[in-house]
Order: sequence, then C-alpha cells, then structure tokens
Amino acid sequence: MAAVGRCKAAFSGEDKLALCSLDGVLHVWDVKSGVERHQFTPASHLTATFTCLSWKIAHHRNNEKSLTTPKKKKAKKSENISPHFEYIALGTEVGDALLYDNIAGDLVCKFTGGHNGRINGICWKSDDHTFFTCSNDHHIIEWDASHSKHKCKWKADKWEVHSIKVGPHCKTLLSAGKTIKLWSLKTKEVIRRFNGHLSPVISMLFVELPAKIPSHDATALEAVDETYFLSAASDGHALNAWQIRSTKPKKNAITTFSLTSDALMFDVLSPSSRDDPIYVLVTTLDGDVLVFSHTLNGPMKKPLTPIHNIRVVTPTAEQLSVISATFVKKNEDPVIVLAYGTTMGIAFETLKLKEHSGSEICLIREDPTQVHVLIEKDKLKLKEPLKNKENVTTIVPGVPGHNRLAAEKSGTKRKKNASIGEAQLTMEERLTAMSVDTAPPSGDSKAPPNADSLAILLSQGLQSNDRDVLNQVLQHSNDNLIRNTVRQIPINYVVSLLKELTERLKGTPEKCLIFMKWTRTTLSQHASYLMTLPEVVPLLTGLYQLISVRTQTHERLTKLEGKLDLIMTQIVSRKTTEKISEQPALFVVEEDSSDDHEEDMNMMSPESFDEWDEGSEDEHETNEETIEMEG
Repeated sequence: MAAVGRCKAAFSGEDKLALCSLDGVLHVWDVKSGVERHQFTPASHLTATFTCLSWKIAHHRNNEKSLTTPKKKKAKKSENISPHFEYIALGTEVGDALLYDNIAGDLVCKFTGGHNGRINGICWKSDDHTFFTCSNDHHIIEWDASHSKHKCKWKADKWEVHSIKVGPHCKTLLSAGKTIKLWSLKTKEVIRRFNGHLSPVISMLFVELPAKIPSHDATALEAVDETYFLSAASDGHALNAWQIRSTKPKKNAITTFSLTSDALMFDVLSPSSRDDPIYVLVTTLDGDVLVFSHTLNGPMKKPLTPIHNIRVVTPTAEQLSVISATFVKKNEDPVIVLAYGTTMGIAFETLKLKEHSGSEICLIREDPTQVHVLIEKDKLKLKEPLKNKENVTTIVPGVPGHNRLAAEKSGTKRKKNASIGEAQLTMEERLTAMSVDTAPPSGDSKAPPNADSLAILLSQGLQSNDRDVLNQVLQHSNDNLIRNTVRQIPINYVVSLLKELTERLKGTPEKCLIFMKWTRTTLSQHASYLMTLPEVVPLLTGLYQLISVRTQTHERLTKLEGKLDLIMTQIVSRKTTEKISEQPALFVVEEDSSDDHEEDMNMMSPESFDEWDEGSEDEHETNEETIEMEG
C-alpha cells in the first residue's frame, strides 16, 4: 500500500516516509521514532529537482537478481549479505531517473537519455525489477533496474502523460493525460479508454478487491476484468471511480467522491470481501484529510460526501498542513497514519477511526517546526545583589540629576549602580531613558538613529513580541537606515519580520507606505535565504494576496485621476479667462468718425476761418522773431 499523488511524498507501509523537498533533497523518516534516518542530496539538486517517487521493498530469494551493482562477481556476495532490499525510484525535472538504496543510504544508479522532458509519474512492477516512467515528451519508458537500461519506449499520447499505474497481475498499465488509457504490456496496445475529467489526470490507484485468480493464458483484459480504479484531476474537486469490464465496457465514471479542494494524494483500504465497503483517504491542498466509505456495487447518481474530515491545528488555532497520510489495517479496523509539518520538522500521528464518532475530527498538536524549551523553576539560579535597598541610589539615564550625580561618584561605583538600575527597568523605560539622555549634535535638532542599535532593538522586539519596541523601530522611513538595519539583523529573525510586516500592511494606507519600504528591503536583502525555506510559498502567499487586493483598483483609480485632472484644468482655465475679461482697461482711445468731423466743419462760419488764419499768421511771425533773436 503506497500513497500516490503530486505531493512528492509516499509511505512505505507504516514505518517509513520518503519526502522530496523543493530544493531537490530526498528525506527518509522513521515513522515510529519520528527521526530522519537518511538525507540524499544529488549534485544537481537545484537544477534537476525531484518530481515523483515510488517505493520497492522485497525479500531476496536464491534465484532473484540483486540490484546493488552491475558487476556479476559482486552480485552473489550481495545476496548473502542483504536478505532484503529497499529501493526508491525517483523522477527528475530534466527527464533523468534515479535509483536510491535506503538501506545503504546511497545512490545505486542513474538512468539518462530516455526522456526529453519532465518525468511526471513513476511506478514499479510487483513481479520483477522493472519500473515505468511517463513524461511531458508524450512517451512511456520501461526500465530494467537489474541491468541499468531501458527495455522499451513507446508514444502514449499526443499530449503530456501525467500519471501511470501498473494493474493487478502485471499484465496491464494505466496511463493518463487528458484521457485515461488501459495498455497491454505485452503488445503495447490500447485496449480500453475512459473519459470524464475536464483537466489532466495527475494520479490513479487500483482498488484490490478479492477476485478469482486468472489463468496463466488469460489475456490482459481478462486479467483485470471487473476491477475498479480511482483517479484525480489537477483542477477538479472530485475523485472518480471506474470499472474495467471485458464485456459491455463503460467509458464514464460509476461513482464520484466530492472534495472540498483539489486532491494532493489519496490512498485506498481494500476490504477482505466484495460485500464490505472500501475506505478512501484523500489529502487536499487545504491541509485537510477526508475519509470516505462506500461499497462498490454499481453506478451512483449523486456524489458521495466524506464521513470524516480530519484537521490538525495548533493550540493557537493555526492549521498545520498534512504532508501525507496512509491506511494501516489492524484487526479489520481502519487506522490512519498522518504526517504533518515541513521538511524542517515532521510529526506523525496514528488515528483509529472507530474511536471517533463525529464527522469533524480536530487534532490539537504543537507545531513540530517550533522548538519548545522547558525549564524547571527550581533549577533557576536567582541572585539578589543587594539586600537593603532603602539606602541605595539608582543612577540610570533618564533619572533627574543623573549628570550631576554621575560627576560626583566614582567610575566603578557608578557603573555598578547603573547596571543594577537598568536590570530593574522595563524595555519601555530603557528606551525612554536612552532617548532622554542622548543629546543631539550641535546645529541639529534631532540626531539620526544608528543602524546598529536599531538592528539590536528590532531583534529584541521580534523575540519578545514587544509592540512598543517594534513601533519605535519600524516608524523610520530613511532608505539607507532601513537597508543597513535589515542587513544586520540575525538570519533567524527574517521570517518573523516578514510575518510582522504582513500583519501591519493590513492597516491604513498612510502607514503602509513605510511598511512597504521595510518589506521590499527585507525581500531583496534576504532573497537567497528565503528561497531555501520550504515554507516560503505559504509565507509569501498571504503577502502576495494582500498586495493584489490593495492594487487591483490602482488602474481604475489612475484613469479616474486623469479624468479629474483634465476636468479641473478646464475649470481653472475657464475661470482665468473670465477674470481677465472682467478687468478694466488701462486706457481707452476713442476716434471720431469722418461724418462728425464734416458736420463740425460745415457748422463753422466763414468769419471763424478768417480769425483762425490771422491767428496762425501772427503766431508764425512771432516764431520767426524768436528764432532771429536766438541766432
């Protein structure tokens, strides 16, 4: 029994869990002790990360071949040394397949040159040392692990092949892209097709019901007659059940299991009799575990709902993501083993469904990634330096008269008393004392803060979750000061700082401008460290969604701002024109018309003309006499 899916994690029975992290590292955990036993990091783990994995555990027999080394001389020796083997087949992003020995904790061999694209699925045959891989290059390859080479390669679809699964009795193979195909492994021909998913199928699993063992001469279709299998798509909130029939085939699903979100992985607990129900366990992307119970006896019209919804939360009501889950059958009662946490810390939980009658099961557990240190109070050594405190004068920055008393006291005594006084003060009183005692330099009204002191205060505030200290540090908006402070904080406080900034960005827009500077600087300064964290995706998802919500109306507001600017410009220009037209003229020139002038001339008498001529002649003579006298 092995869980399948796109989570890149799989149980081997009930005692081992293999998990591939986002940085291309394989982790193998012991379920009973909760300890990580092995960790395998390939040389190209950053460029060729793992995409899928599958367990192969079997006992050696005298006539079986060993998979340890390709050399024939060492094969018999290895059979005598190791009574059984535990191998993990791994697919990579670049199309290579790897074979890892869990007992030796080392790589056995690497299969290259088969696929030209990402390997999406991998599965073993149960009767020999052969495994299959499917890829984005539309092909399926059959690999021989004993000789470290591929046996057969054929084109399976016009599109990417996302999942494969070997059928019972190892005569058939299921492959899934946009449609599900049933192949005959002997002839490599399609014998059945199944349609029903709107998106690509990413995982499949056979339901092993009690059935008659087919004869050795039975065909591939007869070997899987009346067999059921389950499938899950990438964007569908449902799990479909299908039936393979040699006569009167059905291309559509007979039963649908309704999910709250997309399936991450699923497992099936097969019954001992066909009349008994099967149990289906589905781990969703939301971190919940859904449990279904159903008897496969015909098609169902309505989707099935889960009988149990399992959720793991912390004492502070924060949900913990379930990495993988599997069924363990004990005394005919279904028992579930859960693995929750991250690659930094995983915890395991064994759950008996018979002990829970309600549909909602909430497990309150501590976060395995957090380190909890318990210290007994009796073992703490407390020292009181002074018994009589009445005659003691405490000298610390901020106390009135400190500068005068400090000059009178000796240096040794002042330092001792100051240290005692500081130990009795709270963090808020220390910060107030520092701000009062520190004098700004001459000519400046306020001295700029130091990045070293702000980095220390920021670390202390994040560690103690002191809001006053964090408010005093995060209120600064100087770019150089923010960059130097973020650069000097310890690396283990970066995640806490991002969480604090994400919470503060939910406030008013006026304050968010300063917090965005801190957030941008933190992401740019510590980008390399954040890329190595497995929980970086859920950590930055909330921040990304918050920024998206805040900026989704930016484009419409920008258009509205442009329209308002245009309207206001027209209004201002119109008012300016009206003001200019209302201003009085500096001076006005009035010109008489020619008609008025002629009327005036006609109204004048001839005597007035003679008087005007005589006066003009007298004036002319006077001007000539004046010119002669000046000469």
